[in-house]
Amino acid sequence: MQDDAMQSSLTERLAHLRRRTGFSARASEIEPLIPLGIEGAVDRLLESPYDHSIDDEAVLRLLQGEMRNLQPQAVSAWWLYRMLVSQQPIQERMALFWHNHFATSASKVQAGRLMLIQIQRFQRLGLDNFKTLTLEVAKDPAMLVWLDGARSVKGKPNENFARELFELFTMGIGHYTERDIQEAARAFTGWSFSRVTASFVFNRNQHDDGEKEVFGKRGAFTGEDIIEMAVEHPATAPHIARKFYQHFINDTEPPDERTVQDLAKVFRESGYSIHALMRRLLLTPAFWSRLNWCKRVKSPVEFVVGALRQVGVGERLRTVNLSDGAGQRLLAAYLRLATQWTRRIGQVLLYPPDVAGWEWGKAWITSTTMMERMRFAEFLLPQRGALGFATLNELVGLPAPRTLDEFVQRLEQTLDVALQPKTRASLIEYLQKRGGVNALRQRDRQTVQGALQIVFSAPEYQML
Repeated sequence: MQDDAMQSSLTERLAHLRRRTGFSARASEIEPLIPLGIEGAVDRLLESPYDHSIDDEAVLRLLQGEMRNLQPQAVSAWWLYRMLVSQQPIQERMALFWHNHFATSASKVQAGRLMLIQIQRFQRLGLDNFKTLTLEVAKDPAMLVWLDGARSVKGKPNENFARELFELFTMGIGHYTERDIQEAARAFTGWSFSRVTASFVFNRNQHDDGEKEVFGKRGAFTGEDIIEMAVEHPATAPHIARKFYQHFINDTEPPDERTVQDLAKVFRESGYSIHALMRRLLLTPAFWSRLNWCKRVKSPVEFVVGALRQVGVGERLRTVNLSDGAGQRLLAAYLRLATQWTRRIGQVLLYPPDVAGWEWGKAWITSTTMMERMRFAEFLLPQRGALGFATLNELVGLPAPRTLDEFVQRLEQTLDVALQPKTRASLIEYLQKRGGVNALRQRDRQTVQGALQIVFSAPEYQML
């Protein structure tokens, strides 16, 4: 009995690990980690973060269709597909974090190809070294367009990137002067990219190689020098650690500063290894404290992707034959609709509102977005279609539940939510009015869809 309790506790903790480092916590995602224990599971996730089995080229070709150029909307749909089907979702979780941190919008960049390069950069370097990542982003074509770096030349330096590098990407407000920004901007002059190959180009004759003074130091600093100085500034490690705390531990309450400083110390002493920072975070007491469970508000992307993965849609989309015409049409249509739903709930991948990214936490929840979250049940369980039928069976079960309590428990398990007594009572009352167990035995989609609406509108379902 004691062993069963310990196993149950381990399963719960691994579910917490899965949903925070990915988007869902299905039994198929948890069971392989059980023999490893907590530390072993953390190491497994961090040591094997890439899913190379996804045919990115085929999916992108499909979504591009007959368009001459790859559109940003197609890239958004492709990325959503990866989030849904990936067997290593931590790769997409980290890319999503960095997409918000180094926020770049296709509203200005416009070129889908450049946005794709940036997202793939985040996927590739998301757990690498922060100094390396920051330098790569500084030279990234989409960023050079977004913050006007490609137009910054000797004698007319553009200050946008230098300002955001200090204010948002590294140190945070209050640790630099306007003079620092002006001088640093000179170091990034001549940075551009090839419109043909989309690769970084350094135009030496447009670069200001004169002496500059930044953070009280003098020298003929280059852009690489400025990035190294910014990353190694004493304020940077705590700033990044605090953002990690808010994203992976708790974004509804002020961060625990002792934990933040501990994370910053590990980050700094590791030479700014993101892997080391994440490992420390995932093994810190704050991450595992029950006080921080269900203290992360689901973003619209997390809400949509998490729900679809939980009911098995991700696994079913993974099996769609990309060489078959019917499969291609199904997948393209489904991804476009899923992308539309993230927009309705308040977030569009590749389109952050400004350079500061989205406002996370409780800001996601408004009367309008809550209504759309509830209505998402219409997409998750449509009135017809093979995907909808499979989802119905996943929710109701085979055979159908014998009691309404049994059905509610199945919903909790399938949707990965612990319902509050008030929500459970509302569900039971609704199901009784709809015909009770008989409606479930008849697999009445409208009845189950209504039950989903109650769950999706519950306060506890909005939390990770």
